[in-house]
Amino acid sequence: MSDRSLMASPQRLDQLTALRFFAALAVVGSHLWPLAEYPGPLQGLARTLLHEGYAGVSFFFMLSGYILAHSYTDRLASGAVPVRRYLVLRVARIAPLHWLVALPLAGLALWQDGLSIWLKVLVNLSLLQAWVPSSDWYFTINEPSWSLSDEAFFYACFAALACWPLRRLKGLAAGLLALNLGVVLWRLSTGQGAVLDGERNTLTHWLTYITPVARLLDFVVGMLVYHATWRGGTRRELGVAALLLTAMVAYPVLGVPDALRMQLAYLPIMALVIGIFGQGDGAVSRWLGGCPKLVLLGDASFALYLVHLPILHGGLWVQEWLGDAALPWLVWSTLVVLVSMGVSVVVYKGVEVPVARSLRRWIEARI
Repeated sequence: MSDRSLMASPQRLDQLTALRFFAALAVVGSHLWPLAEYPGPLQGLARTLLHEGYAGVSFFFMLSGYILAHSYTDRLASGAVPVRRYLVLRVARIAPLHWLVALPLAGLALWQDGLSIWLKVLVNLSLLQAWVPSSDWYFTINEPSWSLSDEAFFYACFAALACWPLRRLKGLAAGLLALNLGVVLWRLSTGQGAVLDGERNTLTHWLTYITPVARLLDFVVGMLVYHATWRGGTRRELGVAALLLTAMVAYPVLGVPDALRMQLAYLPIMALVIGIFGQGDGAVSRWLGGCPKLVLLGDASFALYLVHLPILHGGLWVQEWLGDAALPWLVWSTLVVLVSMGVSVVVYKGVEVPVARSLRRWIEARI
């Protein structure tokens, strides 16, 4: 059997691919901190809607479970795709682009800080950084790459979870939900519900947002969303989109504790988004899946996720260098977003796709 037949999904879900772009864009927006810090026309939205863009990570984790269940459950269970080949293909999906972005940044960090950080660099390149409960470790080199550490864990778990009956998957999800809720209640009851202490991330941040064990809940829920029965349609698509946007504004305004907002508060909403849009039978889904540019941006969302912070940091350096001639922050933010989008498409077409093709041929020849 050829690698092409093994890798092809039963059905390409272009509407969900397009939504990946908006999720990545939300993460980018959450990092545009000058819009929230300095007075401007978008300061209110920057402190609510844009700040809550980290919820896009919940979307990606849940969508990962959904897509793997869609693409691999039957083929792993039947043996059509051997577990070893699946694992190699999954690592090949995320590691090359991670290394492409991380290695130059690692070289710069080693040049600036010396060999004292070599172990942090090694842990990052090995995709183990999210297991260390310190932001000095899990945010090393390129901050968004912590989520790839979680994804690598999910991929390994899926090799076993794909063969589990739904009853056991539901039991696992219930256990993880109880664990995560218990952690949140513990942190809140002891007055430690904040994710920041000054400018440093707290243990609560790691426990409720970073750690792979806690975020496995998003992934397993994504698998269950795939196996559940959903009703789509235009009204439901518009309704759940409005619900998500409303929550992203309301949660910070209402003072929902950080420990809840990091994951659990968005968990049911993201499940609804993926379940409803996964049906693909509403006007919004048809528009998303039928717009080639949005689908391309969705395909390039992984690259956007990894390249935007280095570009943003470069933009901050330019602003500092310009001094009194610096751009207004709204103009600067717009340029950062547009440049990041453009670079992501170039990286996707010029690097990610050719590397993926070469790796598939190599894997087919050797495994």
